[in-house]
Amino acid sequence: MTNQQRFTFGYHLNTWDLGGLPLTEGLEVIRRNGFSYVEALARDELSNDFARRYMGTGYQPVPMGTTDIDFLSRIEYFSKAQAEGLRLSSLYVNREFVNPLSWDAERATLDAILHLLHGFDSPGVVLGGGPPARGEDHSPELYRRFAAALGEIGEKAAGLGMWAAYHPHIDTFIETREQLDRLMNELDGSPAGLCIDVAHLTLAGSDAVAAIHDYSSALKYVHYKDVADPSQFSGAARYDAFRPLGKGVVDMASVTRELLDAEYDGIVIIELDSTEQDAEEALQDSVSYLEGLGLSLQPSS
Repeated sequence: MTNQQRFTFGYHLNTWDLGGLPLTEGLEVIRRNGFSYVEALARDELSNDFARRYMGTGYQPVPMGTTDIDFLSRIEYFSKAQAEGLRLSSLYVNREFVNPLSWDAERATLDAILHLLHGFDSPGVVLGGGPPARGEDHSPELYRRFAAALGEIGEKAAGLGMWAAYHPHIDTFIETREQLDRLMNELDGSPAGLCIDVAHLTLAGSDAVAAIHDYSSALKYVHYKDVADPSQFSGAARYDAFRPLGKGVVDMASVTRELLDAEYDGIVIIELDSTEQDAEEALQDSVSYLEGLGLSLQPSS
């Protein structure tokens, strides 16, 4: 790697959040290993219910509502972490965006989450989900409506000096490169940007390196995440295929080269879902891999 690193690394809380481990432990592990940013799932009621209905496969549990006490107590964890030097970079928020029966409530809650993040001095919000049309042909009109809704949230974010970035994800409206291309055609000139998760694109059979290269100008945020050979996993098992950096099939060196060449100066979040490995050891394995690529958690300048 020859170009100077301009981006900063953070770490995702998913390993603890999805693994049923204490969040306070996760925040402390992330902080003491030198990270200055943490991302987390919003886990508000709309996000949780979207994930339950559309982002899993096979049987789903009986829905359990998220109370305002649950959500606000969760926010308190991030307040305490920030007081100790670990800044909340974003929350990952699922919404449908085009459902006329829910869009008013979705928009209102997204506006509230933006203001909450603004209070944390977070740079932006990561948007996930979309119309529940996975595995179906998407109509041009549906893409237009979806892009318009993303643009509306992007405009609200920009008004606060923040960004909003959409995250393609398996089992959601935008999974494949073809779908991403169609969306980006509609988002051309939109205030909404893009968060590329290289593992999810790889799981969907797409070239993550090419996506980073082609859409570097729209990148607001990046997820570094590795995954085992996608051909060996299907259905719900795909969610168990994620690995620490360097232990999967994603060409992280080429991804990094694209970000360096593009002079990307935002945040890169290292992400790992639940793992059988010790959570802190998995984090340290990813950090060691980055160091082997000549990268640091903070840019040198």
